[in-house]
Amino acid sequence: MVIQPLDSGDNKVVRRVRHLNQSGEARKRSRETVVEGSRLVEEVLASGEKPRAVLYSPKWVEREDGRSLIIRLEALGVNLVYVSDRLMQEISQIETPPGILAVVPIPREWSLEQLLRRTAQPFVWPIALGIQDPGNLGTLMRAALAAGSPAIGIAKGTVEPFNPKCIRAAAGAAFRLPVVALSDDWVGELIASGVEVRATAVDRGRPYFELPWDCSVALVLGNEAHGLPDSMLLTGEVVTIPMSPVAESLNVAMAGAILLFHAAYQRRQAGLGFSPPAMV
Repeated sequence: MVIQPLDSGDNKVVRRVRHLNQSGEARKRSRETVVEGSRLVEEVLASGEKPRAVLYSPKWVEREDGRSLIIRLEALGVNLVYVSDRLMQEISQIETPPGILAVVPIPREWSLEQLLRRTAQPFVWPIALGIQDPGNLGTLMRAALAAGSPAIGIAKGTVEPFNPKCIRAAAGAAFRLPVVALSDDWVGELIASGVEVRATAVDRGRPYFELPWDCSVALVLGNEAHGLPDSMLLTGEVVTIPMSPVAESLNVAMAGAILLFHAAYQRRQAGLGFSPPAMV
């Protein structure tokens, strides 16, 4: 018997996917989000979690590896929903859908106390303060993981790190790199723990290559349009990336990547190497 794919949006799982894609409040309340593509589904499985539901289409099962993944998910008891390519195109947030998406649990957030207790110093890790674009935050998370940061800090005013667009930009880092939810007094807590807080700015700071990076550093990166508040720039060392005078600024994720990889280079020169993610 040939199984016909579901072609109607009037389905509980389909409605759930749409709601999670559209509503940060729904994601926060349910502690669930949506991922698309085999790589992110595999990252969820590798993290020890199991998708709550998976939608897949004929386009996906045309692939041998696609059929193999569906068999694995079925063996795990995952709720599978076979939908038409048309319906998948309608509910996907990707212009050319890969043919598989999943409702998955959001990893638990860490507290600053947990990170400091679990991570050996010295370390360098970024803190996002007011970053609004989920693509920028996700790219920063990806760079932080690659550069050997133990975590990423999320301060008030920053976009939700498990927004589906952020997860796609992070390319799997969202399920490997701990997200530290910072309270109002995080600056004082870091300083009291011996961590140097460095604020980034387009100008009025010291060039990044003049500073030592073989100590414990929290690197604060700010809003794409307005940067960091003046109060943060008065907290500690301000670091900048010298640029050609014809350039106005750098994308915040690009700036973060430059600084984190420079820190990683300097730390390797000092024999420190990379820090594993705190969740490992």
